[in-house]
Amino acid sequence: MLFVPVRSGGPRDLGGVSRYLGPTVFLVLDGPDGAGKTTLAARLARWLRDRGRTVLTAREPGATAAGEAIRELLLDPETDLAPRAEMLLYQAARAQLVETVLRPALDAGQAVVLDRYSYSTAAYQGHGLGLDVEEIHRVSAAATGGLEPDHVFILDLDPEVGLSRVAGARDRIEARPLEYHRRVRAGFLAEAKRLGDRATVIDAGAELDRVSEALIGRAARL
Repeated sequence: MLFVPVRSGGPRDLGGVSRYLGPTVFLVLDGPDGAGKTTLAARLARWLRDRGRTVLTAREPGATAAGEAIRELLLDPETDLAPRAEMLLYQAARAQLVETVLRPALDAGQAVVLDRYSYSTAAYQGHGLGLDVEEIHRVSAAATGGLEPDHVFILDLDPEVGLSRVAGARDRIEARPLEYHRRVRAGFLAEAKRLGDRATVIDAGAELDRVSEALIGRAARL
């Protein structure tokens, strides 16, 4: 695990894509709510496209008809789910995404930038809701058929700051107590430690352009 702080200053030349990142590459951005994952994933994808890559971007849960239906159910404040049922619904959406979208894209030689993956399930339903994290890892391996990203960027953020960035009404997960979101943050950091060299933790508390520069600068050095 590498921690990348955000530095102040003007824009820097971020260079090209390193040789480590071959034509087929799978990158994941993950982390707590409000960390800017969706915007940063789009910027990372644009940076890759500017360097000649064909890039697929997707989000979890979602990106398939089944996944979007599951997402709507999971995030609806009126939905009442036991923790294990919640975890398994996320895994079902993930299995559909991997089988019908991610593997075909990677097999076709595309780069994939994904907003959330199995690390969210370990953090939110494992550390957050108290399910066994090792069991979640086993179920995730079954749901993904063992598909692992080349690198994971964990965007770290104080949950109070993250939740303050959420626009509009909070969804079913965002509305949970602050202490829950603190456990989730700890869960993401635990996942980063478990992944070792395959993960980079980036301070997402700074201004978005600075966070973006830190993210892309790290991607350029992989």
